[in-house]
Amino acid sequence: MIISMTGYGKAEFNAQGKKLRIEIKSLNSKSFDLNFRAPAYYRGLDLNARKQLTALLHRGKCEVNVFEEWVAGQGAAPINKAVVAHYMDELKAISPLSEEALLPTVMRMPNVFASADDSISDDEQAIFLSTLNKAAEALVAYREQEGFSLEQDLTNQLEQIKAQLKSIAAQAHTRIATRKQKLEEQLRQLTLEYDQDRLEQELVFYLEKWDINEELVRLEHHLNYFQSNLDEKTPTKGKKLGFIAQEMGREINTIGSKANDAEFQKSVVSMKDALERIKEQVLNVL
Repeated sequence: MIISMTGYGKAEFNAQGKKLRIEIKSLNSKSFDLNFRAPAYYRGLDLNARKQLTALLHRGKCEVNVFEEWVAGQGAAPINKAVVAHYMDELKAISPLSEEALLPTVMRMPNVFASADDSISDDEQAIFLSTLNKAAEALVAYREQEGFSLEQDLTNQLEQIKAQLKSIAAQAHTRIATRKQKLEEQLRQLTLEYDQDRLEQELVFYLEKWDINEELVRLEHHLNYFQSNLDEKTPTKGKKLGFIAQEMGREINTIGSKANDAEFQKSVVSMKDALERIKEQVLNVL
């Protein structure tokens, strides 16, 4: 199960002519980073919101936007006259329009509707946190949908690496023997005398540098480990998958440096291409 860090969720609450709307946007990040944007009336709930969201979202660069609107005809909306007057003065300084024409714009500006009492009641706090929780749950559902697409892509790239690994492994066991035979044939064509025992030692040392069986085994282990982590139901696994991808890259690079074969290099390039795609996608995994 994969969960993406990218997502969007919103929730609303309507009562007594007032509508509370909370929107949460999330992008990838190494840790939990919250940007809380709300009317001054709700800013005292910043810490409570952070604790609640951290428990639900775990990681990601999250932006919380809180909007409060008064619905016409459903109750008296307290107007902050000082704020209205300030907005009106500012707009008149840059606009030729009359006050009547500017008024609709002013009434949509932040903090125009405000209570004389800046304190928030326990009921209002409970409503806010409940609405925030619903928005976070909607974000989690969105993340899970994105995670399904991520998991499919990661699995496809993993299968490409496995296919190339299988192709290389099929040729690796005969590669050393073939190379040794060619070297011996070339030496037999020489008329110089040489020490056969010393030659055998040098051949062993030389051919060991080309042996990639150990790297193939380790790469296969990393691929299986990556797959097993994909299948786990743990919600947070992005960092772990990133570490495994780094280990996969080390083995692929070593195989490429030892291969010294045109066909092997093609397979190595294909594996590197798939691995880069995996690394990019893992950055979005929770």
